[in-house]
Amino acid sequence: MSSSCIEKKLFDEKKFLNFLADQGIVVKTNTRARGNLGICYKNRIDISKNVTKERRISVLAHEYAHKVHYDLEKDSLNKGGSLEKLFDFQTTEEIQQELIKVTQFVDEKSKFLEFFIQKSKIYSEIKYLETIIKKDYPDFKRSLDFKPAKKYLKNSPAKYLLRYDNVKIVHPIFKKENIYSIKTIDVDFPDIPDSIKTYIKLKSCERRYKRLYRAKAKAEKYYNKPTELFARFIEGLFIDRQKIAEIAPFTYFRFNVLLNNCYYGNLKELFVLAGLNIY
Repeated sequence: MSSSCIEKKLFDEKKFLNFLADQGIVVKTNTRARGNLGICYKNRIDISKNVTKERRISVLAHEYAHKVHYDLEKDSLNKGGSLEKLFDFQTTEEIQQELIKVTQFVDEKSKFLEFFIQKSKIYSEIKYLETIIKKDYPDFKRSLDFKPAKKYLKNSPAKYLLRYDNVKIVHPIFKKENIYSIKTIDVDFPDIPDSIKTYIKLKSCERRYKRLYRAKAKAEKYYNKPTELFARFIEGLFIDRQKIAEIAPFTYFRFNVLLNNCYYGNLKELFVLAGLNIY
């Protein structure tokens, strides 16, 4: 049995909750946590009711880390804080790179594997639609305006699907509503040439492609916040301390120095209580 497994047996959720309660931190375990596994509100921690029993302690550790960081930097919950303050160190590039590796170990989603799968899928779809258009328009290029489409669609409500996947058009006099969708374009507009309809579908794919990249950029910004990097470091220590020490040796060493000097408030007491031999 690994030392990590032995350490975990020395600690249970009840001890953790009592530890938090002694600090005046209220823990709620029957919430949705705003769609997250957990969330920290200064002196309150919400844990999603969907978190498995096996993960609850590591999620609690993650959220408590936010509280520890908040005590160091009062704007950390809103602005993300800084690694310089978290590790009392001026040059944090090495620490940041190690913490990114820790994050990828703790949270598989941070590797963005699904992003690359979807990216490849959409890109293949775009290339396929291009080949269909080029059967009728060999000189077609996505980077240029496709004038035949704009000319043909000038007086058709299908022109709105060049910019939106779903549109509702209300007749100004009769107030009749017509709803059109990229999903039903073949049914809604049977008379439009296939190459023109394919172009509309291609524009929809391009929008999906851009949305995918925007979502990735937003997620990366979230994962790379100092407060999140630190929280996943603490979470990782509760999952597999030895692995974290291997992945992030410099960060682990610096963290130990500060922990033993009580830089992180009551965090050292938590590790002692949990039987985690950090130092």
